[in-house]
Amino acid sequence: MINNFDINAQVLLDGIGLVQGVTIGILLMIMGLRKFRNTFYLGLFLLLYALELATWISTNSKISESYPNLFLLPFNFSWILFPLFYIYTQQVSVFSNRKIKYWLLYPGIVSIVAQLVIFWLPFELKVKIDDSLWHVLIFWMLGNYYSWIVGIWNLRLLYKHRIEVRNTYSYITSKELRWARFFLIYLLITSVFGHLIAYVFPTMVPDNTIFSVMDLIAIYWVSYFGITQRNVRSLITHIPPKEPSNNPIPIKDHAAELIPEKLEEVMKAVDKHINNSESFMNSDLTIMDIAESIGEHPRRVSEAINTVEKQNFNSYINEYRIKKAISLLNSEDALNWSIEGIGIEVGFKSKSAFYSSFKKFTGTTPTRFNELIRMD
Repeated sequence: MINNFDINAQVLLDGIGLVQGVTIGILLMIMGLRKFRNTFYLGLFLLLYALELATWISTNSKISESYPNLFLLPFNFSWILFPLFYIYTQQVSVFSNRKIKYWLLYPGIVSIVAQLVIFWLPFELKVKIDDSLWHVLIFWMLGNYYSWIVGIWNLRLLYKHRIEVRNTYSYITSKELRWARFFLIYLLITSVFGHLIAYVFPTMVPDNTIFSVMDLIAIYWVSYFGITQRNVRSLITHIPPKEPSNNPIPIKDHAAELIPEKLEEVMKAVDKHINNSESFMNSDLTIMDIAESIGEHPRRVSEAINTVEKQNFNSYINEYRIKKAISLLNSEDALNWSIEGIGIEVGFKSKSAFYSSFKKFTGTTPTRFNELIRMD
């Protein structure tokens, strides 16, 4: 019977994607039960993304011709994949404290139920449904349009998350969810491309193997980062109760009017604390640490830095670190330090972060800067 099947490169690639996606998707769903790893919905996203490949395997290998009962498998998840990814990104972002938009899943759930009903209909009736315009319109075209809207909305969420992270943390690597932003853009581009090929330029791509390759890239991409990504807490909105102390510094209410003179006053207090304590050398420094030290609400400190200094908290702290690094490079002890060692000493956790910030503020790399000093 297997000789009747058309096993080509596309079917093999889809088969690999199906097995890998289902396996890792289930793993991520199990990992989602652990603290600080809200991967359940990402695992469900990957599981359904992989199951969609079963539809193409059935069609391209002609399995459904030998087994009519497998015709129109209920694995079209165009209505629900992007909403699942949206919920995942909200749960791991700084906005996890806000009401999760589970209602985005409702159209996808209705779509799956409708497909299950159609799947159990007689074969002859399923053929007529598959040939009908309304079936293509509802389950494919409108599903894609809905997904694109949710995807664009998700990009907006990730953009706001990025701003919040840069206004909260001095160490932002892995906290910005850059991979999720680029992955979402990749999904949108490949989805629009596939839609155009299917309905506008059907003869433009004679070999659909390219779509199988793109699906594999997506599966391995989301698998790797899904396993390594941890939740990003919003320190400003999740302010824990303060422990009683002998000399507590009262934290002022953020609700007070934020006039320019007041923001400048807050900024002076922040500058004074940073200069005196050199707290910027703490690689895990957050805006909460600064706010507690000067007795201000962290949101007010953030607004003071944004308004007075015209930059976010991350850039503000990194500027202090670069000034300290330049001081060390100019000192007599510079010969006892490696470039990477200086970066770590002033508060950077990685060589790449140090080089990137140094070039941003000085226009050159620390290595080149050091060479110029030695030439003088």
